[in-house]
Amino acid sequence: MASALEPLISLNYEIKMASQADNFSRILYLDTKRRELLKSLATDPLFKSDNDSLAVLEETAHQNQAMIVDLTDRMTALTRITGDKIKMIRSYRKAS
Repeated sequence: MASALEPLISLNYEIKMASQADNFSRILYLDTKRRELLKSLATDPLFKSDNDSLAVLEETAHQNQAMIVDLTDRMTALTRITGDKIKMIRSYRKAS
């Protein structure tokens, strides 16, 4: 692996851990850092576009795609639960 990709690999791991912990704000923060890092790789002299490096970038793209789908589903579920709770509170207040 090229040493220029080590921070990317580390960020991918941190994002995965934040996702497992449902820490959405941390995911957004780390993803912003990852995007900045990906943009800077084009000008990094340590980055080599060999098969290993491209495989890491491809895996990062696949992980990001899967994470977006997963987070969208989880956020939709949380929104639904929150909406249901709001409806219950409104019903309770009307009944009181």
